[in-house]
Amino acid sequence: MHTDWFKDWFSSKDYLDVYQHRDEKDANEIIALILSQINLPLNSAVLDAACGAGRHAMKLAELGYEVTAFDLSKTLLSIAKIEANKKNLKINFVSSDLREFSSNVKFDLVLSLFTSFGYFKSDEENFLFVNNAYKMLNQNGFYVLDFLNKYFVEQNLITISEKEVGDKIIIENRNIQNGRVVKEIKIVNQNEEHNYIESVKLYSYNELKENFFQIGFKVKNIFGDYTGNEYNPEKSERCIIIFQK
Repeated sequence: MHTDWFKDWFSSKDYLDVYQHRDEKDANEIIALILSQINLPLNSAVLDAACGAGRHAMKLAELGYEVTAFDLSKTLLSIAKIEANKKNLKINFVSSDLREFSSNVKFDLVLSLFTSFGYFKSDEENFLFVNNAYKMLNQNGFYVLDFLNKYFVEQNLITISEKEVGDKIIIENRNIQNGRVVKEIKIVNQNEEHNYIESVKLYSYNELKENFFQIGFKVKNIFGDYTGNEYNPEKSERCIIIFQK
């Protein structure tokens, strides 16, 4: 079990090369989907958890929301701050572990997007932030979880893939171990080779719903992709759930 895989991986300069296909279009689509489903007046307080390079946070700030965004990776936060400054956006960026984040601000919307969930070994650790987010949300506030669809991953896992990004060759090996999807990433650049691990606990929709319900949330809506198609356990690649306090 690679318990702290995310510390090395998200702090590496290779991370954005692997996920460059997750671009501004993706971010715009899911933000548009979320805002079409909830009533979120301008200047509402939004928290972007595990924000990465800040593409969702910046979109929301552009639209007129008061955004706080945090991530463990100082590398990704640095990139996010530079981009936000270029766009003259006011975003409160914070360096924090998911399990340790706290704020005196009361939020109207909490986002956990692009599989920024399930990193840790125990269920208790994985749902710790959800517990804390519930306390930080205003009454009737929303929590949006954009996660893998467990059933689709189990049935359609691509075990090996290879691609070129610039002068880098990226080789990804995937398998399922003890209820987790594990990805071994090898990046070859001229004479250098870097190796990383991703390990995410697979939760079904029912498991997520039950755990969020125990904390106090109810499900408002669920979708199977960023364009708002209906969730289908067998066919949907994503499991996007809008919870409400």
